[in-house]
This record gives sequence, structure tokens and C-alpha cells, in this order.
Amino acid sequence: MPQLFETLITFDHAHGMALRAGLAERWERINAHSLRLFLRKGVASHDGTPLTAEDVAFSLGPDHLLGPGRSGMSQALQSLDRLEKFEMVDPFTVFVHAKGGDELLEQRLAAWGSEIVSQRAFVAAGSWEPWTTAPVGSGPYKLVDHKLDIRVSLAADDSYWAVDHPFDGHRIPHHSQAFRARERPARQRADSEKRRSI
Repeated sequence: MPQLFETLITFDHAHGMALRAGLAERWERINAHSLRLFLRKGVASHDGTPLTAEDVAFSLGPDHLLGPGRSGMSQALQSLDRLEKFEMVDPFTVFVHAKGGDELLEQRLAAWGSEIVSQRAFVAAGSWEPWTTAPVGSGPYKLVDHKLDIRVSLAADDSYWAVDHPFDGHRIPHHSQAFRARERPARQRADSEKRRSI
């Protein structure tokens, strides 16, 4: 859910899926199988902990992707199984190494499943069940509450590092209602009310 979680690199959907900076303000291709990423400073997770290279290594590693005890299965591994190891140079610099040459390494770090989470919050949750009811990311919105198969309520994260929030919060109904716009132009609203009164 991009409202809650972010990736190191992102796809720019408005410009032909070009890669752009996300939680990594920049990156360098070192060789055919390695990247050096420079994390944004001042980014905090929704629980207030600063985002660091440790969160990156944890989020993209098996302890997170497979869950506590590495007993789970993760669809993200279909894309991220090519990642071999992480080297943390300092809190804001990390090397990502693939298993052999990987021309798609940058794209893997922008893809679904490569979202960065708060290591502290995930470990404190202890298992997937509590984590899924109170996930902690660094996106523009944080989880307020949810009701399984009914709705998800989000609130703007006032400490978000990037831009202003388009709304103070979101309430996302389940299924097809989730795709309806939160606000409709006044003309559309008037037309809708006119039809109801007929």
C-alpha cells in the first residue's frame, strides 16, 4: 500500500515508468551486480524511529520477507530472491548485492514487495498477525484503524519528508468502492443529487 510504505527507488508513472528517487535520494551502479544507495536523512517511520540502512537490510532480507522464524512464504521473493547481501557503510549508505549480474536490480528495488518497514516495529509485533493489524512504514499516511474486508482508515503523517498531503486522511472502503474518488467536483455532486430526487 503506497500510502503507508515506500520503496528506495520508485517508478514515475507519469513519465514512462522512469526510475526516480524514493527513500534513496540517489544511487550508483557499482558493477553488474551491486548498487550503492544513499538514503534520505530526516525520514522517520510512523512510530517515530529514524529510517536507517538497518531498516533497509531488514526489509529486503529473509527475516522480514519470510517473517519471524523464516517460516512463511512471500510473493515478494519472486522478485527479490536475486538479492544476495547488504553492506551497511553507515546509517544512510547501503550496498545491495545481487546473486550474479542483474540488469533489473534498480527495478527490483522499486517493485511491489520491496517496501521498507520499521525493523523495530516488525520485531516488536512478534508475528505476522499483529503486524498486519498495525503496520509501520514511512509513507505519507499512517494507519488509524481498519475493519477486515470493510475499510481502512488513514491519517496524514505530519512528519512526512516529501510534499504536502492532498487530504488530511483517507477512509478506503473495501472492494470497488475503494476506487471511487474521495471528493467529487461540485457539478458531479449536483448532478448526482438531481438524479436521486427524480
